[in-house]
Amino acid sequence: MLLSRKYANDAGPNRYRLLILIGPKLTRTVLGLCVLPGLVFAAEPTAYRVLLQSADASVAYDIARLTVEADGKRYQLSMNEAAFGDYFLSMRPFKCMDDGNDMLCHLPYPYPLKREISATSLVALEHEFLFIRRRPADYGIDPWNGLYYRLQRSGDGFVGRAYEVDLNILAAPPEGDVLPLVEAEMSKGDPDLLWLPRMLIRR
Repeated sequence: MLLSRKYANDAGPNRYRLLILIGPKLTRTVLGLCVLPGLVFAAEPTAYRVLLQSADASVAYDIARLTVEADGKRYQLSMNEAAFGDYFLSMRPFKCMDDGNDMLCHLPYPYPLKREISATSLVALEHEFLFIRRRPADYGIDPWNGLYYRLQRSGDGFVGRAYEVDLNILAAPPEGDVLPLVEAEMSKGDPDLLWLPRMLIRR
């Protein structure tokens, strides 16, 4: 670590203006010991588990891993393939969860998606978790029975509630960068009637 002698010996208001040249290991050491005004260290990416949960919290499926980059905006998402079974419905493959009475089939958003969130918008992340409800005995799959989990920040993570929505709107690409699924086209799902009405995103 190199400290500018001018600032190190300065007892005035600029005494904290230090010239610091340090390597990665020493950076962590300094960060653990002190915080200097005006000195900004990069944060680490934050990893989360994504769970779908029953209304009474007795059942939970670990469906994905979310990583939010150090800037707090960009994110990466990987679905947990082990949580889903493979089904061929209406002439196309789906990844579905099935408890014998209900099924939820993941519908990946079919158009380019800018993977960024902000303090005021989680819409891009919400579009990652589109599902279609069906019964195991149903013929085919109908996007009219869509579910959209509206998210909000909670503590150091996020919580979501299922809204019913007609996903047939995704048959046509959106105009520009505007994501097509909006609150006005949704209705709040009844948690007593839905199999997995809650989403939890936790570290």
